[in-house]
Amino acid sequence: MTFPLAFVVGVSVASIPGPTIILIATQTLRHGPRAALVTMLAPLALDAFLMLPLGLILQASIFTGQGAVVLAFCGAAFLLWLGAQSIRAGMQHAKMMGGSEAAFADGKQEINPFVKGLLTHVGSPYPYLYWATVGASFIRQGFASGGVFGAALFPLGFWLGACSYTVVVIYLVARTKQLLPPRVEPYLHHVSGVLLIGGGIYLAVSSWRGAF
Repeated sequence: MTFPLAFVVGVSVASIPGPTIILIATQTLRHGPRAALVTMLAPLALDAFLMLPLGLILQASIFTGQGAVVLAFCGAAFLLWLGAQSIRAGMQHAKMMGGSEAAFADGKQEINPFVKGLLTHVGSPYPYLYWATVGASFIRQGFASGGVFGAALFPLGFWLGACSYTVVVIYLVARTKQLLPPRVEPYLHHVSGVLLIGGGIYLAVSSWRGAF
C-alpha cells in the first residue's frame, strides 16, 4: 500500500455518510468551523491511540456479532440524544430572537465538541472493525516489506486523506451558513437535530441488519 493509495482510501472512507461526519457537519452549523475542527481531532486521536493498537492486537476477534450490535446501539442512542438537544436549542434560540445574545448564552451548557467526537466514535462499531481488519492488514503488510516506515505509510496516508475531506466539508458547510440570514439560524439547529437523529437510526438499523 503506497501513501497516495492510502490517501485515496482515507478520502473514500470519510466520504461515506456516517455518525462522525454528520456530527462534524452539525457542529459547523451550530458552533462554527473551529468547533467542527476540534470535533474532527477526536476520532483522529482515538484511532491513533486506541483503535489502531487494538485492531492490531484483536484482529476483529471481539467486536463482531452481538457485541458490535450492542456497541452500535449505544452510539445510536447518543446520536439520538444529541439530535434532541439540537432541536431543543433551536426552539430556545427562536424564543430568544428578540432578546439578548447573553441571555441565550446563559442557557444549558453543552458537551465539549472534542468529547462529543470521542463518544460518537467510541459508540460506532465500524472503527473497531475497520482497524482490526483492513487497517491492521495493510499495516502488517507494510511492516513486512518496509519495516516501521512501511507500516506507518497506511495510517498516515489514511488520516491525511480523511482529514482533507473533512476540512472541505467543514468549509462548504460554513460558507453555506454565512450566506444565510440570521433569522434562519434556529432552523439550522432543527436541521442538525434531524440529521443526528437520522444518523443514529441509520447506525442502529445498519448494524442490526449486518449482524442478522
